[in-house]
Amino acid sequence: MTSGRIRIGRWCFPTLLLLTGSGCWTMPVAATRDTVSILLEQRTGQSLSASTPGQIELPPGVVLESGLTEDAVVAVALRNNALFQELLVDLGIARSDLITAGLLPNPEGLYFFSVPDKPFKYAFEIPLEAIWLRPIRIRGADRESNRVADRLVQTGLDLIRDTRLAFADTVLARERVRIAEEAIRLRGRIAEVAKNRLDAGDATPQEAATARIDALQATQDAARIRLEIPLAEERLRNLMGIPTYRGPLDLVANTLPECLQFGVDALWRDAIATRPDAVSAREAIAAAEARLEFARLGWVRLLGVGDASSGRNTGHEFGPALRFTIPVFNRNQGNIARAEADLERSVRQEQTVKNQIVLDVQRAHLLYRQACAEFDVLKTKVRPEVETAIGRGEAAFKEGNVNYLIVLETTRQLLDTMLREAILSGDLRRTWAELERSVGQRLGANETADPLRTPGRFASPASPSGKTP
Repeated sequence: MTSGRIRIGRWCFPTLLLLTGSGCWTMPVAATRDTVSILLEQRTGQSLSASTPGQIELPPGVVLESGLTEDAVVAVALRNNALFQELLVDLGIARSDLITAGLLPNPEGLYFFSVPDKPFKYAFEIPLEAIWLRPIRIRGADRESNRVADRLVQTGLDLIRDTRLAFADTVLARERVRIAEEAIRLRGRIAEVAKNRLDAGDATPQEAATARIDALQATQDAARIRLEIPLAEERLRNLMGIPTYRGPLDLVANTLPECLQFGVDALWRDAIATRPDAVSAREAIAAAEARLEFARLGWVRLLGVGDASSGRNTGHEFGPALRFTIPVFNRNQGNIARAEADLERSVRQEQTVKNQIVLDVQRAHLLYRQACAEFDVLKTKVRPEVETAIGRGEAAFKEGNVNYLIVLETTRQLLDTMLREAILSGDLRRTWAELERSVGQRLGANETADPLRTPGRFASPASPSGKTP
């Protein structure tokens, strides 16, 4: 009996030591909502917070009915957008996969009950290959967890961009209504002047009718344009995650983005290195490499067996054994081929992402420069000239020195200029949002420093002519 216990101890102690050491290896920490929140805050200054389905969570100090800035609207969207909150659940799935990858299979026991003329027997089986393959599984699951986090950061950047665009569209819709009401006022005033001149015998009935029709058309246009506001607001509410909120949204338009000169090549190179979807693509490659390594070894089956059967006299003998797979027919060729294809696809997807980043940055930069150039010409040349012309035309018309058509044309030019200015202001906001999303972080010389970049290293102020001073 004593010699049997000694043999049991000699065989079990190394096995238990190996199992204990494997179980105590430090597990990597899975990415969580806090991980995504920190990464988003480093890039955009916006963070996440816990949310409850079906309830509107507002950031501290934010009131929907009063003074909603663009940053406040974005903060509400990050906390309440239903699709984004749904996608964040993927973090829990990735965490569960990481936990599963670190678990070891339970030992299995086999016991035969004794019957007459048949001695009892029991055995234990421990899958030793699981201990050997555990680090590979953990590495792949950890990379996948990081990939999910980076993908969700990119989704957050997309949501921020979309919300900023919807904010700009809503502000533009309200500005268009204001301009339409100004058009009613201006054309109504001209119609009144035309009527006074007709009564005085200085204008023809056709001129008075033309002015009156033009004023009525302005009223008709305003009625149509007013419907653009609720359409834009509905999209903004949906992105903010508050579609059931029917109260007013008091939006405060932020100052227009400053027109800056950027080194576009530096922008897209930095974006390829740091943008979350590019980082996610690299994590996907690392995860695919770990899966391929596991597939090449996955056919291995090595079981440690502890077998005991009754002895001939009073005791029973306990002896070790190994059960292993002989790879004659199956070496996991199918799963290896699949893992190789998955790795190749991940590598090619990384190149696709790189090409898309270059396109995003180049396109956003060109549109931003276009909006800046147009806005500069309108503000410095077109607007002053039109305002001077409308003043001269109205004064001359009152004195009867010019035809009404001249005044009408200059009035239309003024209104068109006002509308174009509003549209270009919206374009500046939209293209700036697109440019920051394409780079994956905030831009500008006055931004707060963060670990991802040096403030203003890409940008320098541009003069109205577009040249760097």
